[in-house]
Amino acid sequence: MIGTLNGYSSSVMMNVLKNNSSLMQDLTIQLSTGKKAQTYGGLGRDAGVALDFRAQINAVEGYQTSIQQAQLQISMMNLGLERIVDMGAEVSGSASGTEYDITSNNKSVAQTTAATLVKEMIGILNTEVDGDFVFSGRTTDVVPAISYDRIVYGYAGEDGLLTVTDERIRADAGADGLGRLDVTSAGTTMTLSEEVTDFGYKLSAVTSTLDNVTVTGPTGSPPTIDVDVTGVPEANQILSFTFDLPDGSTEVIELTAKTGSSDAGDGAFSITGTPTDIATSIRDMLAFQLSKNVSTAGEAASRIQGSLDFYMTAANGEPMRVVGTPETATTLDTATAASKPTVSWYVGDNDASVSARDTAKVQIDNRIDVSYGARANEDSIARQLAYMTALSLPTYDQDSDVDKGRYTAFADAISAGLSSVRQGDVVKTTLTEIGVASKVMDDADSRHSTSLGMLLTALEEKEGIDDEEVAAKIMTIKTTIEASYQAAAMMYDLSLTKFI
Repeated sequence: MIGTLNGYSSSVMMNVLKNNSSLMQDLTIQLSTGKKAQTYGGLGRDAGVALDFRAQINAVEGYQTSIQQAQLQISMMNLGLERIVDMGAEVSGSASGTEYDITSNNKSVAQTTAATLVKEMIGILNTEVDGDFVFSGRTTDVVPAISYDRIVYGYAGEDGLLTVTDERIRADAGADGLGRLDVTSAGTTMTLSEEVTDFGYKLSAVTSTLDNVTVTGPTGSPPTIDVDVTGVPEANQILSFTFDLPDGSTEVIELTAKTGSSDAGDGAFSITGTPTDIATSIRDMLAFQLSKNVSTAGEAASRIQGSLDFYMTAANGEPMRVVGTPETATTLDTATAASKPTVSWYVGDNDASVSARDTAKVQIDNRIDVSYGARANEDSIARQLAYMTALSLPTYDQDSDVDKGRYTAFADAISAGLSSVRQGDVVKTTLTEIGVASKVMDDADSRHSTSLGMLLTALEEKEGIDDEEVAAKIMTIKTTIEASYQAAAMMYDLSLTKFI
């Protein structure tokens, strides 16, 4: 260490050596770190600008990290939803394209396939990404969907889908199997009327080409159709009734006028006899055809609607149940109101005040949030599960013509319900909504990448150094130090070792 020397010249000489030595040290640190200073205080008036750049860089990098995490979840959601669309199409094609070939478990290959795909679909809806269940709304720590077996058979004293759909079929058919319709005749008038109930067939329209027959309705509450026979119709003239079924589908029953006796199975009524006889024949043939239709197309519609009642629980809903004894029940209500404990297939977030998309949000820029959440029980998803699971439920006898009719009507209804127009496009809408969110994130990420490059360049200009410039300064200072040392050495016979 150089001590204090006497004389003004000596003091100046020592200060020069000290300052140059300190400057050499600073320049050496700058060269090794690439920074002008090790603290913001060392940047002088550029310190505030540098700090501002740093804050902006941290914010941009935070947005990019958030976008990356959200995009990973969206990617898995998209894969799952695309597979769900494919499964719906697969079941639709299998239901309509499979022969009536019942296996040893009393179900068709299409039904067994449907059960397998339902289990796969439940697995997709239980997708977990980085510890978050992406189809559980805001309750990302909750597995949203229960197992297939619990859904179908119930659990812990709560009824499952088999019980729910069985009750709906019985409620829609009624005790006499006529779809909650009353078919009567009095004199020359046949009357068809609805029962006052939430269930069964509903009268939609009636058309007639019959001569000497007056048809009115449906009118009144409950609606009624009257067929008044004033004379003898011509053979092959037609009386046609259109009904609305429980699942929203329609069925048409046609009765054809025929001379002589008629077989109930051929859809014809006899026009032999008096107007009273003809009205009675219309009543009997309509009742027979109704009973046949209720046991086939009606059963299919009821099972589908019962499944929809069970699955469609969005917006804080719960399964719907037949209130009371099915055959005589008049109302449908929630499982709680009906006092019939029923399993909830979806156990994730179901808050009606928050939309499914808003259950997950990511901030992608200053004051810009993007919603990309999803719930397993969204209507489009729940509807597909309802159809697919419904198909997997009933059993059939290979040698029964009645069961073959039941199966054919049911398979056709399932196929139509899962068609691309009626179901696939609905799920694709959900895919599109999430895809739009992903596109907005991608655009923001591209902007951030550009901004980040500009900010890093600007920060480097404030904090960084020019290596060649610093190296040149070091060489200049080194030369100055050596010259100063030689001068001092001659004055004080000072050695380099002592100086250091």
